[in-house]
Amino acid sequence: MERNLLLLVLLLSQFYGSDTFWFSYRSVTSNNALVYEQKNISPLVIPFPVPISAHGNSKCKVKVVTKPHMTSLNILNKNFDKILPCFYKSNVVITSHSTISTNGINDVVEIVIEPVRFIVDFKDDFANITILKKQKN
Repeated sequence: MERNLLLLVLLLSQFYGSDTFWFSYRSVTSNNALVYEQKNISPLVIPFPVPISAHGNSKCKVKVVTKPHMTSLNILNKNFDKILPCFYKSNVVITSHSTISTNGINDVVEIVIEPVRFIVDFKDDFANITILKKQKN
């Protein structure tokens, strides 16, 4: 009985041992100068697993810089610029418009990555990021 319980605990810790987060991003540039940037990575606590599509998930592997006693959230925030390209495969909205005035031409580009759920596993100096997509009913 104890052996079965131990195996169950090990199996569940392997399956749920990853950290789950929400990711969203928004940036606005004007004439190639960054005007506004909003980065958001927040931990997600899931009481029960939500069905996800096994074949629809996208994966990305990124080399990250870690220090002892850093939390997963701190590592992700410190390496934000390295993990950002992983999320370009998810739902991204890009809007661009130009205005001409007496002061010159103003090109404004807005990039929005809608909130997406992802799992991160840290192995050695790499972060394995899996972007989760909801299963269609």
